[in-house]
Amino acid sequence: MTFLPLESFTFAPEMMAYSGGYFEEHGLDVTLEPVQGTSAAIQSVVGDAAFITRASTIDIVPAMEDGQQIVGVGTMARQTNLRIASSTDDPVESTADMTGKTIGMGSIGGTSERALDLALTHDGIDPGSVERQAVPVTAATFELVRRGELAGYIVSLDTALTLDDQNDDAVVGPAGLDVTPDLQLYFTTPDTLENDPETVEAFLAAMADATQFMVDDRENNYDETLQILRDSGDWDFPALFDDEAARGALEVYTTETWMDDSGTPLMHTDPDVFAEAYDALAAGGLVEGGADPQDWITNDYVP
Repeated sequence: MTFLPLESFTFAPEMMAYSGGYFEEHGLDVTLEPVQGTSAAIQSVVGDAAFITRASTIDIVPAMEDGQQIVGVGTMARQTNLRIASSTDDPVESTADMTGKTIGMGSIGGTSERALDLALTHDGIDPGSVERQAVPVTAATFELVRRGELAGYIVSLDTALTLDDQNDDAVVGPAGLDVTPDLQLYFTTPDTLENDPETVEAFLAAMADATQFMVDDRENNYDETLQILRDSGDWDFPALFDDEAARGALEVYTTETWMDDSGTPLMHTDPDVFAEAYDALAAGGLVEGGADPQDWITNDYVP
């Protein structure tokens, strides 16, 4: 299952595994069921309503520290792809540019707000100095920025690229949100690992194969990836049918997000980076700190 609707290239690996036949190749019959937010995703996995999902370390590490019965079994994303969209009239290019202003986000109290708080705290800025407003995180919301009702708003990479492409006055960038190591881990329960390790391995292998296909398709400018996803009829979201935004998003995902130059194999969790993420969350006050984060992850089931 997914922690948000499948309406962005964030979930391209799941989409490719489904539409490209990789789940079937590994003997799996998979239903991709979206839920609203990480809290619902965690409870669905813990309650056996879902087999496996992934979420940001910003959201799942506090649950791990609290003793929730979940184990990280693989890393899908190795960095945040959140961006802040603002205007050339009053650009937001760093956390300092947000002081005394209003920043929009999809929901109050979710991943975006936590990432914002961590970035502000890291840079020595009082989180209370930045107002927050829940807004639709679509390209249409940019009009609120133009009217001065928002200094900027937090968007996904897909939306960021679309905004940048369609608006000459758009300023889009991390603006400091990327200062904290933020991974997206697949997680399941210890009971699942004990009772059905073969299915966990098959799922992660299918995801790895689907992702590797897209990484390799970079040399074709992602033509085959887009053809499969578009022709399947399984998915419908704006960036998928916008050639520039789609190829731009896939370029970032295949070179910086799913893969990077660290030498860590695809889908594997780097224990040191995970420990850094835990320490950053502790410094930001989202967790108490002092635990051993290595107890909450394993690479035993990834290819």
